[in-house]
Amino acid sequence: MTALLRMLLGIAALSSWPGWAVEAIDDLGHRVALQAPAKRVITLSPHATELAVAAGLAERLVAISQGSPPPDALADLPRLGGTGPVDRERLLSLEPDLVIAWDSGNRAQDLAWLERNGIGVFRSEPGSLRELIDSIRRLGRLGDTFSTAARSAAGLEDRLVTPCQAVDRQPVYVEIWQRPAITVGGDHWLNDVLEAAGYRNAFEHHPYGVFAVSDEARAAVWSLPVISLVPNDANHAIAGRLATPGTGLLDALEALCAQRLVRTQGMTRPTAQP
Repeated sequence: MTALLRMLLGIAALSSWPGWAVEAIDDLGHRVALQAPAKRVITLSPHATELAVAAGLAERLVAISQGSPPPDALADLPRLGGTGPVDRERLLSLEPDLVIAWDSGNRAQDLAWLERNGIGVFRSEPGSLRELIDSIRRLGRLGDTFSTAARSAAGLEDRLVTPCQAVDRQPVYVEIWQRPAITVGGDHWLNDVLEAAGYRNAFEHHPYGVFAVSDEARAAVWSLPVISLVPNDANHAIAGRLATPGTGLLDALEALCAQRLVRTQGMTRPTAQP
């Protein structure tokens, strides 16, 4: 579903939902309706925490996801979620009225359980940078923090315009994992980041998200520069930023664009290391 279609459906639906204080459409097109603006928020993935902070909900957070280190101001919050099952008893004890989850990163049965218990669930699954930014505005509606969310979104939109959009797109291999070789196809938000940074995913013509690559297919692109999401000493910070669809993608975009400009000027190493 395109961002425009999702927005139009949301406008039409919101006009016909009486009895709720705040309502929004999540990234899967589901209605999220709360009887009052969200006051107690839990995030179940690191990128959901980034979106909550950008939407002005930092002071409403009562627990955040396991995973990458949070901002210092959130370091003392309880940790929940991650790739494994949610500690349901502990989550209920925190009495959240809104949970921001990663639809493809959290367990479907946990998200369904939350909804059965009357807790609003915003499923984050952006397909592009602009959809990611728009989700911040929608979270701002749920928290009645729309002005803060709108300012954050506008600032992120400004960062989408890069000098790398004027250079030829250089083909690259995106390395999600080495053994087995795993990469991304055309149905993934990383393509949006690569395009804005002056790169082109060698497998963008494959209609997949993340998928395994045969030895023959990997050999065919062996000579291409590699943008790796496998953390190592050289790329640890940027690889982490690229791994989840949060606001950190804009930091990764700027770093990749700077690298691409160096390449364009002929002052580069043979492989791309974000």
